[in-house]
Amino acid sequence: MKKFFLFVLGIVFIFGSFYFFLQNPVEKEALVRIGNTEISLEIVSSPSERQLGLSGRASLPRGKGMLFVFENPDFYGFWMKGMLFPIDIVWINEDLEIVGVLKDISPNTFPQTFYPPSEVSYVLEVPANFTTQENIDTGQRLYFVE
Repeated sequence: MKKFFLFVLGIVFIFGSFYFFLQNPVEKEALVRIGNTEISLEIVSSPSERQLGLSGRASLPRGKGMLFVFENPDFYGFWMKGMLFPIDIVWINEDLEIVGVLKDISPNTFPQTFYPPSEVSYVLEVPANFTTQENIDTGQRLYFVE
């Protein structure tokens, strides 16, 4: 009887832990470097996360960004729906090389959609003019810092 009780208690603990994990997902963050610049990123990879993006946020602090991760390289379109501040958009291919940069994109451009110059697997959004101030441009690579 004692073994059965411990077995049931163990099952309850496992399922309870799983439920807690689902209710409180681990935030996906990373630190990356482009040239001499380090950027603290929020990583979004699910369709719902990508659809929401930075919409509705009041701002994005300097040195912070959002990295959109896609399963397959493609010509992913981005717009400024629900955006409250301007951003720079950095297009990154599957080899982590920057293939395009759009600067100072205003929320007023909605419903215009912006596309990369070639297929990308990643899209980085940073505060407006950040790429100019930090000399981030095509041909550079993104490196994950451990």
